[in-house]
Amino acid sequence: MSLNSEIIKTISIQVYKTFPELKGISPNITKQSIPTNKISSKTTQDYRYLLIYKGVAAMPGGHTMNRIVRVVANHKGKVIKMTLSK
Repeated sequence: MSLNSEIIKTISIQVYKTFPELKGISPNITKQSIPTNKISSKTTQDYRYLLIYKGVAAMPGGHTMNRIVRVVANHKGKVIKMTLSK
């Protein structure tokens, strides 16, 4: 199971609200498995997804700065964690 385009769009809207300079950038998506306990009798494997947005922000004085936003989301599109690299 992978993320469909509607879920990616929903996650991207949240990213664009927080980081408007990344608007219009499409993410690189990586599927991550969630480790399960041996005690758990769960037979289905759930996954998380890592979405990486890379962009450039304008700084005062005409300088630019690379911005990388990493978003971890579940298979339903719920954002679990969002971090910014400067």
